[in-house]
Amino acid sequence: MKLFDEAEVSADLDVRLKAQGIDVTDATVQQIKTLVSAYYAERTAEVLSKVRDVLDRLGPGTAH
Repeated sequence: MKLFDEAEVSADLDVRLKAQGIDVTDATVQQIKTLVSAYYAERTAEVLSKVRDVLDRLGPGTAH
């Protein structure tokens, strides 16, 4: 399940990094962005899975 467009997330991160004076074209920065994005995508998927489990236990018709 993909919740966010990768290009959009990358652009958002670029804005934040640039605001801190970080060169977003640097290869190391790009690798770090990729790792961080993957990490948070995995964490978000875990949270959504747990939320789905709770909703399923609550019964039919609950936020489905």
